[in-house]
Amino acid sequence: MKRFLTPLVVLGFAGVLVLTGCAKKEEPAGTSTDSTLSLGDLPQEASPAPESTYTPAPEPVAATPAPPAKTVAATPRPKPRPAPKPAPEAPGVTVPAGTALALTMDAEVTTKDKVVGDTFTATLSNDVVVDGKVIFPAGSKVSGHVAEAERPGKSSGRGKMVLSYDSISANGKSYAIDTMGAAIQGKSGTAGDATKVVGGAAAGAILGKILGGKAAVGAAIGAAAGGATAMATRGPDPVVKAGATVNLSLDRDVVVK
Repeated sequence: MKRFLTPLVVLGFAGVLVLTGCAKKEEPAGTSTDSTLSLGDLPQEASPAPESTYTPAPEPVAATPAPPAKTVAATPRPKPRPAPKPAPEAPGVTVPAGTALALTMDAEVTTKDKVVGDTFTATLSNDVVVDGKVIFPAGSKVSGHVAEAERPGKSSGRGKMVLSYDSISANGKSYAIDTMGAAIQGKSGTAGDATKVVGGAAAGAILGKILGGKAAVGAAIGAAAGGATAMATRGPDPVVKAGATVNLSLDRDVVVK
């Protein structure tokens, strides 16, 4: 048994030597100055430990960009609103020309103390109705002025006055009526003059008798004196008394809204 084991040990030892020699002969062939270090030649501190797992370095985190600054838009000014259009006015009611008005004078109007341009007022006596609707109620005020004023003269004996009615006020509004009244003439002084003439003739006849003259001559003298007195006497002034009723008709249409 010892003889059989001894050759085996010698053969094994010889084999180890042969393998070692082959390894030494192959080493220079695998080594080169230009060759790259193998993983086994890395420095020990750079090589990962066999027990640890290689963990790559974390990638740099990109910086989060700052949000852009908010731009505050200028608040637009509100556009001015157009002024609302006025509502169309109602056409109104027309009081036609020729409509009769009955007025009561508020104060006396006469040429004795009134001249052209002087004003006066009157009150509407009755309602003015159009299509069943009261347009100018009774009590409405009418304003006017003296358009013509002529006092009675020594030669004519008569005066003349014309009144113009300008406007009527009703329901808080005033409306132009522009209506001319009829001419107002004073009474004639004929009756008074005749009396004065008769009286003058009688006085002349009496005077003629006293003087011893003829009665006819005295009457003529008295008549001449009486006529002179009559020519020097004025007739009464035209007048519209306070409270008197004046009737007139509109000269033109009046539109009431």
